[in-house]
Amino acid sequence: MSASLRTLSVNSLDNAPLSFKLTKQNEYINFYNADDIKLADGTSITAIDLRLSKESDGMAPLLNFSPSGQCITLDTVKKHYPQLTLTDYPRGRSENEVTSYTAPKDMNGQKVSFSFTEKNPDCLGSIVISAE
Repeated sequence: MSASLRTLSVNSLDNAPLSFKLTKQNEYINFYNADDIKLADGTSITAIDLRLSKESDGMAPLLNFSPSGQCITLDTVKKHYPQLTLTDYPRGRSENEVTSYTAPKDMNGQKVSFSFTEKNPDCLGSIVISAE
């Protein structure tokens, strides 16, 4: 399978490396979840959500997930993605608000964003991969 999220569609989802289950849909988008994954180092990938447009020229695919089992710091993320840009910050409405940093698009046109919640600002809370 291609490493590009852009190749995923409602029609090609059976070829994905994870088994996604349709959880909800609207007129334009299908929402999917996948089971948690346990990595060899003990880290888990949880809350795996995928959004796919029902139309071939619709919204770009979006994959969201959360790491758990160890604290991944911003410094650790920057070792792999040194050119991060601040793209969102808390506005004081909730401890669930996030500070997000986004890496430049890769060669497949994908952006990766890393979010740290206000209630646990030192540890990575979620990752979003979007294809444009």
